[in-house]
Amino acid sequence: MFAMADFLKLGYFSAKELGAAFHAERKALQRSQQWVADQCRFRRQTIADIESGNNVELYTLMAALNALGKGLLITDRRIALDQLGALFHEDE
Repeated sequence: MFAMADFLKLGYFSAKELGAAFHAERKALQRSQQWVADQCRFRRQTIADIESGNNVELYTLMAALNALGKGLLITDRRIALDQLGALFHEDE
């Protein structure tokens, strides 16, 4: 059976999932939303918008990621044959 969590294993994110990942990274680094906002010269609400999956400009997202020492990786969206099995579970 197909599970949405399997897409996460393969690195596909919706805006909300990307926001949640950003939030988790920020927390792991013990940084506040205000700290990230100050590094980027943004309002704290802008960082909250990123973490909520709200629409922000690409420049804004990249600056916030950079403040945490993170970046984006562009990958091929097509699933490789060796990853295909990860999308399906055998019924027991």
